[in-house]
Amino acid sequence: MIIEFKSKAAGAFFMTEPVARLVLSAAGLDYAEKGIVIAERVPEVRKTLALAIARSKQQDQDRLVAHEEAVREGEASSRETPVGLSQRAHPFLEMLTAAERQQVAVVWGV
Repeated sequence: MIIEFKSKAAGAFFMTEPVARLVLSAAGLDYAEKGIVIAERVPEVRKTLALAIARSKQQDQDRLVAHEEAVREGEASSRETPVGLSQRAHPFLEMLTAAERQQVAVVWGV
């Protein structure tokens, strides 16, 4: 399933359901097919997601280094470059940041 995220503060974007589940969980939110972060909660959710991204960056870097080593040893294809939370969550973080500045909500699945 494809989930669309929207806010009056930023352009809409899409995520697959598994990625949306991952990103929303990292932001401290429960997954639902439809949801909202009201304007008053946007700063808290943005901070939670930013902290999760910061924590995951080292894991993402370690995964990339391990992948590059596997490619050199012929155990993996270079086309299979892993994508971590910091990359997957970036559009949502950007939307939350814009929504915080404009004091508006973020919705998905509607």
